[in-house]
Amino acid sequence: MRGPKLQFEHPTQPAASAFVLAAAVGDAATMWASLSRETRGLLEGLYAARAGVSLGVAAGVVGDGADARLGAVLVPLRASVLEALGAEKISGYGVSNARLVDRHLAYVLLLPDFGEERVVEQESWKPSHLLAFVYESREWLLDLAKTAELSAEAELPDPLGGIRR
Repeated sequence: MRGPKLQFEHPTQPAASAFVLAAAVGDAATMWASLSRETRGLLEGLYAARAGVSLGVAAGVVGDGADARLGAVLVPLRASVLEALGAEKISGYGVSNARLVDRHLAYVLLLPDFGEERVVEQESWKPSHLLAFVYESREWLLDLAKTAELSAEAELPDPLGGIRR
């Protein structure tokens, strides 16, 4: 079986950085815009269960910042990311080149303690987490299920998997 194709400049790299930084500062609109439709639906369902409202009431969260539900929907995801990456060191992570599994699935590795160095030989770093992206609606969006699946295959902890009710 052939490994994923490496790509040094890919839209998943800035998308991963933007998502991690948005989680660090609590920018719900940017976090929401980064997520796949499936991941958004899962978070809306979790919100409905937590808030004791119907799925119809919880569905259709608008990510422009005007929807009062947005912050509440993202609370468990943000908590999971901050716990997994460490709230005090989250801004120190680097992002690897992209690995393209197929036309609709890619992932990047998160590199801890990246520092000021911009180009680091692969032999000199050890990834701590990965973030998986699916290609939908002409953009690469972070996907909860694919992140969990690929993290397990790579034997890395899932930064999105600590979501609790």
